[in-house]
Amino acid sequence: MPKKSKFEKDFLAVEEFFPKLSYFWNSKSKHWIVKGELDICDTEGDYWETFHIIIGIPQCYPHCVPIVLENSKLIPRDIDWHISQEGVCCVDIEHNLLAMAKRGINLNSFIREKVYPYFANQIYKLSEEKYAGKEYSHHLDGIIQYYIEDLKLISLEIIINFLERILSNSFIGRNNKCPCGSGKKIKDCHLDEINTIKSIGRKKIEEDLKNIRSKVSLI
Repeated sequence: MPKKSKFEKDFLAVEEFFPKLSYFWNSKSKHWIVKGELDICDTEGDYWETFHIIIGIPQCYPHCVPIVLENSKLIPRDIDWHISQEGVCCVDIEHNLLAMAKRGINLNSFIREKVYPYFANQIYKLSEEKYAGKEYSHHLDGIIQYYIEDLKLISLEIIINFLERILSNSFIGRNNKCPCGSGKKIKDCHLDEINTIKSIGRKKIEEDLKNIRSKVSLI
């Protein structure tokens, strides 16, 4: 009997929580495909809605970002609903997903912590015309919001300084003063945030730095 892959082992936990989801291997695209119905309930366990979803997971799982599609077309195909015209769902800002993939994504946790809340929040917005929790802005504004609110880099200049120093590997050590200007040592200030930025990958850091520099030049 062939040895089960990590994906197949992890899917056993998915089945316990989401019995209407199943999977198959697409040899052409080299993706695991999770497909089926996702029932959404409120915190009291009362049924809200059912979404038909597809999740594409690359062969390099768990070090990859799954692609989530909504097939039922219950969500308006509009950027303000964080979904593309093709139904690709933005379940979180790309930076958080890249950092998760660097550490290794667990499929069950990903569905429970990212996919399910995304669809529950869509139902809430359909009813209340707003999201229940935090919402990122679109495009570059959302990226800047991420650096300021999530990573606590309080200005564009500080963001640029951090990104430049990370790319040049000029953070000398944990005991050096943090470049945010707090006067604290890095280990007592932005060490976790520095490690998080590193985890999103050099290509994304370079892209963010270029775009944020361009924005500063226009101000």
